[in-house]
Amino acid sequence: MRVLVTRAERAGQKTAKRLLGLGFEAAMLPLAKPVHAPENALKALSQPHSALIVTSTEAIAALAAIKDKLHPHFSTPVFAVGSATAKAAGVLGFENVRAANGDGAALASLLHTQHQTDNAPLLYLAGYPRAKTLERALDALGMAYRICEIYRMGTIAYQVHDIARHLDDKPVDAVLLYSAETAKRFCALPFNASTLELFASARFLCLSQNVADHMTPPFNTRLFAALHPDEESLLSLI
Repeated sequence: MRVLVTRAERAGQKTAKRLLGLGFEAAMLPLAKPVHAPENALKALSQPHSALIVTSTEAIAALAAIKDKLHPHFSTPVFAVGSATAKAAGVLGFENVRAANGDGAALASLLHTQHQTDNAPLLYLAGYPRAKTLERALDALGMAYRICEIYRMGTIAYQVHDIARHLDDKPVDAVLLYSAETAKRFCALPFNASTLELFASARFLCLSQNVADHMTPPFNTRLFAALHPDEESLLSLI
């Protein structure tokens, strides 16, 4: 089975390696490229905060560039959206990391039940663009927080021939989609009749129903959403 990975290059390579280990053939078509702004994190960390929030391993990758300056903050509580992000934070050096089960609402609930604020706001080290699920949930709970954008995901511009080249002009059986933004980027690609044919029988495997909801014709059939918003559940759909 041939599976298309649409994640950014660094994360996509990890997924491709995992697919190969499971006996699948992996093709890569990264749809976005991260631009890190770790200096924003340093400014935000210099202001009072009671805990850190991270919702992506890309945020941890952005922080890695300033690891030597993070030592005073490694004891600060970190609340991560899921196990992969939590693991990355621990590897970087954070000592007190807790993980939710993979989405913003669950993360807000975890913060509400397990974190006692000390009159300082939470610090959300975020990316752009992003879903606002976490922010809406924190607002509903009345929890104070600040947002610091430490990376942006820039769309990679492809021509029709680029798509065919990345796929080696061979059909794919499944497409992995990890976010609503990725779904929108995929549907906006410049397909023609021959490149559309490469996806004629592909299943579109989405990290959540929210991701699936952003798929548009002709790709909004053969949609499958993971039961849980994590890669383990997503790959189980293949």
